[in-house]
Amino acid sequence: MNKPSLYRIIYPSPSGEYIAYIGRSNKDLTRRLRHHFVSSHKFQKKLKLCKETRVEVAEFETVADMYVAEIAYINIEKPLFNVDDKAPDELTLQVNLSTVEWTDWGKAHLLEKWRKEV
Repeated sequence: MNKPSLYRIIYPSPSGEYIAYIGRSNKDLTRRLRHHFVSSHKFQKKLKLCKETRVEVAEFETVADMYVAEIAYINIEKPLFNVDDKAPDELTLQVNLSTVEWTDWGKAHLLEKWRKEV
């Protein structure tokens, strides 16, 4: 069984990098990411897949932890393509995200493969 996970899609910018999207999955992460980049389904958010696109992942013990962390990260980082879960004001609740470890997704070769499919 897959662990509940957050992923963030990171794009290059002239000043370094920026987080374009933060999502969650407690199922097959590869399938979820593929849908973002190559899906033609009208309800899927299709994201740009450039050569320098990176994906980072953080795993959680529980689905509840994943949900809380997702909302906190979206409202702290304010990714460009997360629109539904962004609050119009600032987060005042203290959420300890210091224990969250983001790591490279480890399947960057799939990004190259998907880039050819687009």
